[in-house]
Amino acid sequence: MHPNDAVSGTSNSNFAIERVGSVYAIYAKKHVKMPRHPISIGIILQNQHSKKEKVIPVTLVPAAQVGKARYARELLRRTKRRWSPMPIIHNENYRGNFPKLLERVQSDTQLLYDIIYTISGPGVDQPPVGLFQMDPKTGDLYINGLVDREEYPTFPLIVYASTVDGFSPESPLTLPVVIEDDNDNAPIFTETVFCAEVLENSKAGTIVGRVNASDRDDPKTRHTLLKYYLLRQIPPSPLMFAVNADYGIVTTLSNKLDREILDQYTLILEVRDMGGSIGYLSSTGTMSITVVDVNDFAPVFSQQSYQTEVNENESGKLILRIPVTDNDLYNTSNWRAVYTITQGNEKRFFNISTDPKTNEGLLYVIKGINYEEDKKFLLQVAVANEVSMITQSGTKTSGVNTVPVTVIVKDVDEGPECQPQIKEVSVQENQTIGSVITEFKAIDPETKSSSGIRYQKLSDPLSWVTVTDNGRITTAKVLDYEAKEIPNHKYNVTFMATDASGKTGTCTLVINLIDLDEHPPSLSRNSVTICTNGRTYASIPAIDQDGTATKFPYRFQMDNNNIDPRVQTQWRVTQENENTVKIEDVGNTDEGSYDVPVKITDHLGRVTTQVVRVIKCNCVNGEVCSPSSRTGGSAALGGMAILIMVLSALLFALLLCLLLACLCGAAANKGNLGFVDDAAQQNLIVANTEAPGADVMDPNFKVPITIISSNTSGNAQSGSYDQHSQEMTQNKHQQVNTTKMTSHHLNAAGGMGTLPSMGGGHQRFDSSRQTYSEWHSFMNNHLGDKLYMCGQNEEQQHGEDYVVPYNYEGRGSAAGSVGCCSELRGDEDRMDFLNHLEPKFRTLAEVCAKK
Repeated sequence: MHPNDAVSGTSNSNFAIERVGSVYAIYAKKHVKMPRHPISIGIILQNQHSKKEKVIPVTLVPAAQVGKARYARELLRRTKRRWSPMPIIHNENYRGNFPKLLERVQSDTQLLYDIIYTISGPGVDQPPVGLFQMDPKTGDLYINGLVDREEYPTFPLIVYASTVDGFSPESPLTLPVVIEDDNDNAPIFTETVFCAEVLENSKAGTIVGRVNASDRDDPKTRHTLLKYYLLRQIPPSPLMFAVNADYGIVTTLSNKLDREILDQYTLILEVRDMGGSIGYLSSTGTMSITVVDVNDFAPVFSQQSYQTEVNENESGKLILRIPVTDNDLYNTSNWRAVYTITQGNEKRFFNISTDPKTNEGLLYVIKGINYEEDKKFLLQVAVANEVSMITQSGTKTSGVNTVPVTVIVKDVDEGPECQPQIKEVSVQENQTIGSVITEFKAIDPETKSSSGIRYQKLSDPLSWVTVTDNGRITTAKVLDYEAKEIPNHKYNVTFMATDASGKTGTCTLVINLIDLDEHPPSLSRNSVTICTNGRTYASIPAIDQDGTATKFPYRFQMDNNNIDPRVQTQWRVTQENENTVKIEDVGNTDEGSYDVPVKITDHLGRVTTQVVRVIKCNCVNGEVCSPSSRTGGSAALGGMAILIMVLSALLFALLLCLLLACLCGAAANKGNLGFVDDAAQQNLIVANTEAPGADVMDPNFKVPITIISSNTSGNAQSGSYDQHSQEMTQNKHQQVNTTKMTSHHLNAAGGMGTLPSMGGGHQRFDSSRQTYSEWHSFMNNHLGDKLYMCGQNEEQQHGEDYVVPYNYEGRGSAAGSVGCCSELRGDEDRMDFLNHLEPKFRTLAEVCAKK
């Protein structure tokens, strides 16, 4: 067994093999019933390098059984040691007659028994079946035909010697037949065409590649000893390559490989076995070699110098194409050119780039040139490749070439040019109309003169300026620093200058507005709050609409003219910093509102007086007034507070109207009542009209009966009460005609009618209702009187009446309403609450009063 071979298993799944020391043992994986004849199995060996497998045949012979009595003495005989027979050698290409005798097998026991010889194994009962046969009487082994060693290199045959009745006096004999190799396979290259690359200008002896071949013959013989030969090179001259005979390595013979001369070579190779000696077999192969380009050519300009022209003021125009030649491989980094302007472009008028298709240099003028300043440019243009150049010796260089380029500027008749193109001036606001701002002067570039040039406006968004023909610019309106159209306080005006030939040029004027201190300062707040139990002073900063023109500091003091002397003793006005006033309580005043006049003086001596409402109150945290301590009329309210107050007023008005309706309806039960509530009787009437209809004003207006349930719980929801009332109204379908009646008292028995109740109780309804016209006339007069009285009340005190909700606690009281507006006070006192309404409810009273 070869050292690189390892046992990987057996060909029979019933048996396994394992290593025991330096030998291998075969054992059965399970109980195997052995047949009468021996079993042939193969031990599989695998080469660890090539991974090729081969099989070693092994014969398993069952243990000898006890024979007949006549042979009992044979079991007591001592058997001699047996040597393995030498392998039988047979040439694979034998051309003689078949069957051919290979060997005769004889058993020592044939002297005692009649022996019958049989064989088994590959070539007998295994593929190729029938290749071998044995004469059973003589033991002669024959081969019946040709065999290919490359397919069947050996045949492990098993020879059996047995008697006629099946007794085996001798163990089976392993007889190997080895097929001797014959050089009948020519070596073959492993690839049809071998491809390789080599850099041009490579040194002699540079490895280009390697060729390989294989031979199916026996590797242990000279039949597989291969030699490689170069038959020819295409093109044949000069010879650039050689091949190593033993290893097939192809190398260069010269350093003259030049891709620009020839970039492809083809080699015809031959491989021979038998070491190339007599009787060899051979085959040919091909190697294709590509010469790889290196940057061994620098780009070269086609001319020694270049010249071009450009018109003045032209820009963004291609003015010259500069061609170069480069013999390196097209469209590679060795071929692509990179152009630069190394001299003459200090003013950045020009730029150069590369045409990717033609590799030319493209020279552009990127900025207008003034002929009067520059009439000619002498440029130096350099070119190189994207990668460094490699010389024949292998060193790297830049490979830069340069060429001079002359650019001549041509004169062009130009329009006037403003001096300067953009002019900035600073102008104070509020100057009188017609004030001169500045003058513009444009000159002809050719004549350097301003004569004959006229000016006119191109852009003046606010029409603030006027320009004359000679370029004088004056104000057409009053300039305003605070104008919303110019938030940055810079106003741009564009003019056009035209010469005698009609050529034009543009000029731009930027007016920087200067703010004037035209507004006096004022305090940022008109009311402040101080605390009785905390902060006893207030700070108010002053503001000025002039912005940057504001000059600090301001001076603050109390205005002592025409004020209450008590204010001077109770309050002190001091200056906290240059633009903040401090108002301090020094008289330990009571809670309330106070007016403190503050006099402000600016740096120009202008004096303004501003009255500050100071509210003194009890503060929760020493800084903010508690809600209960705020005074209503004098506090400065924010937008949200005003909105809440208006909504509260409207809600209060609605509740007041509902309360009046309830009180007047309840007062009708008490007798000696005046005018009662309207005929709506606590029901919402949906009217899709925008003015009272005729039926509302009719004295005979019919209204539903007001049902008062005596069994309704006091905490019942209003929705349930309304639904029950509606159902009772719809079931009874009763209406009464209200008539004009005098005031009288109705007791519970005589003044109230009863209706059966759905709940088992009784309902009562009011039979003394006034007409709507009488009630409206009465209320209109009272509202007018009370509105006049409210107008005379200068103190504007709070109203004393508020809507007070009461829960219904059972049966109704015959005493009527106990609210603050109850009619128990009499006709004169019922409207007394109007004397205490706040000023914000006057509007409501005016709306309710019929004019």
